[in-house]
Amino acid sequence: MQRYRELCQKNQEENYFFDKYFFRKISIYFTILFIRLNIRANHATFLSLLAALGSCYFLMSNSPINMAIAVLLIFFYHLLDHVDGELARYYLAVGLQQPSIQGKYFDVLIHKYSTNLMLFFIGISVYRLFGYEFAVILGFAACIGISAFPNLMASQVIVQRIAKDNNSVFEESVQEILYLLEKRREQINKMQQAKAAVKVRKLITEMLFFPGALFLIMMVVTADIFHGGFLLFSYEVNVRLLFLLFITPIYLANALRQSRKWIRKFEKVD
Repeated sequence: MQRYRELCQKNQEENYFFDKYFFRKISIYFTILFIRLNIRANHATFLSLLAALGSCYFLMSNSPINMAIAVLLIFFYHLLDHVDGELARYYLAVGLQQPSIQGKYFDVLIHKYSTNLMLFFIGISVYRLFGYEFAVILGFAACIGISAFPNLMASQVIVQRIAKDNNSVFEESVQEILYLLEKRREQINKMQQAKAAVKVRKLITEMLFFPGALFLIMMVVTADIFHGGFLLFSYEVNVRLLFLLFITPIYLANALRQSRKWIRKFEKVD
């Protein structure tokens, strides 16, 4: 088991607390099973895609059974999201796979659509239950807010800048933007920071965004399975609706903050 952990997992390169102290403890068993079945990383990524899309379908429902299925599918989506990376590291280590960014692209592509769509379909489920049209708007706004759309646009702009002038990649202002876009190094540094305040801030960020947003979705859907709707100020509500009302402004405010940050950064680029 220890050998597989050393070969397959990020270990000191882990960049999320939730993954390091929870999901990595479980995912390795599925990785070993997949290795013995000769399942490759891209196959696991495709299975995670099916789990994510399947969860969206069941999230639209207000049936307790369907909601429970949605929670299980979300769990397995995120679990498989760890397994595919562990499989890739294993097959690379034993020489059965060559380095390629194709699988990385496939994996990141699913990341950028999965959690976003789950929030949108939660909005649809609330609309179907109570008839509140604003719930669909909330779900859509949360979907856009958590999508990191400003970061994606910043990536596109800076890549176009470098493609137009290859030498610009050596400019300090461009390198600073590239460093900010590649968040993983900064996240690893925060994981290894001795200061408790830095770790607490990172943990709060994880809880609200990725991967904590997935945990929040599973928790609020599970809560509604057991408690359903209730009255609040003479309005029928449930935990999913309250969750959207709470989280959507946070996601939109963060998207606005990101947009302002990139505008300031691009002012320094010639």
